[in-house]
Amino acid sequence: MANKNTLTYYLTAACLFLIPILYFKTYLGPIPLSIEIILIPLVTLAAIYEFLKGRIRLNDLKIWPLAAAFGLFLLVSLISVINAIDLKSAVMEIARYLSYVVLFLIVAKVNFTKEQYMGLAKWFGAAVIFVGLFGVLQYVFNFSLNKAGLYALKEAKGRVDSTLVNPNYYSAYLNYIIPTVLLLAVVYFKNRTAQLLAFAVYAIYVVNVILTYTRAAWVTMFCAGILLIILMPKQFIKNVIKPHILLSFAILFTVLYFMPDVQSRTSSALYAIEKLLPQGGSNGHVAEGPDTDGDGEPEEVEEEEETKEEDTTTNRAVVSRMTLWKTGWYMLKDNPVLGVGMGNYTANYKDYVTKYPELYIGHESYSVHNSYLKVGAETGFIGLFSFMLIYVIYFLTIIKLYFRQNLLGRVVAVGLFTGSVCYMVQNLSNNLIFIPQLNVIFWLTAGLALGFLAFNRKEELGK
Repeated sequence: MANKNTLTYYLTAACLFLIPILYFKTYLGPIPLSIEIILIPLVTLAAIYEFLKGRIRLNDLKIWPLAAAFGLFLLVSLISVINAIDLKSAVMEIARYLSYVVLFLIVAKVNFTKEQYMGLAKWFGAAVIFVGLFGVLQYVFNFSLNKAGLYALKEAKGRVDSTLVNPNYYSAYLNYIIPTVLLLAVVYFKNRTAQLLAFAVYAIYVVNVILTYTRAAWVTMFCAGILLIILMPKQFIKNVIKPHILLSFAILFTVLYFMPDVQSRTSSALYAIEKLLPQGGSNGHVAEGPDTDGDGEPEEVEEEEETKEEDTTTNRAVVSRMTLWKTGWYMLKDNPVLGVGMGNYTANYKDYVTKYPELYIGHESYSVHNSYLKVGAETGFIGLFSFMLIYVIYFLTIIKLYFRQNLLGRVVAVGLFTGSVCYMVQNLSNNLIFIPQLNVIFWLTAGLALGFLAFNRKEELGK
């Protein structure tokens, strides 16, 4: 039978299991080497060879609109290299982009069997459990914790990044996975034991999001929960009111409430959102002194001084982030057609903070912390438009595939849609789309999910 025990299948399973848990980066001369750089060419070569030998077939998923959007952005990126001052960075960025695209197109179009899709899900599920447990153990035993940002945390030992190198990257990975795991626990599984086991994985991931101490991730996770209820209101509400599910949520929320720095960090997150909103730009909050009672004596001075310190720290972080965004915007505004060249934001950063001194935040080189501004700065407005077109078509494809699905298909579609929305939102405050390990996980699982939805719909229509 075609696709039975093929090398393409085994290498795809290896990608799903190894890429999330095995991070390393080294160089073979000038060539970077990592697990995804090893596995993606192997998957590509295996798929081409086995397709030519007739060992694998292609499914009928209509992927050409996405392929065309990928191609359009590639064309714009290649043309933008005209303005690049660092050709090596441009070539490396384009090569990384091509690796994501090729891997996505392969796993989306290979006609895996139902048993193979379930097998691939189990391999990725094993990686999901490993990554989550590793993150909790990392915090409990205080090893390899990220210490960046601890100036704003009073009680936390550090920030968890598990196997994804950076707490911000890790939080984005978690929020991409959490919606599907929650839907499996509440909506899909009917057996109580299966529900509780899936909920345990969900709870571990929620705890990990908290332990990253990434405020944007906390807000994103909360909003994702609301979006899930909006997208599957009948199924979600009907199942969530079961006593064992309600009790599980109650225990989880109680644990979260008493975790280190959760209350102060939540207030800080809300304050950061307020400062980012136009009406929150200047309200005198930081400059105000402590209130006094009728005798002119300060009330709760120590508590208010701590609050002032937290707000001042948050305000400084918000101002710094907005300055970085402004740097990206200036670069885009000055180079609106082709940008500064694919992969060349960093190469131009020093010139821009010299040209515009108000953009300097004390670093000779710094990320823009916004994937969309990075794309715009490097490829211009045309590049930004073609880049966003990829994701517009991607989301439309999920929506189209959602219809005429059974319960599992709807859970996969809604989970993928919501998780992808989370991923896109967190790219507003980080360059996640340009992190190889994270972006490979995104496009690898997205491609498989779309392929499964096409397969599942065909199977349902054939009944």
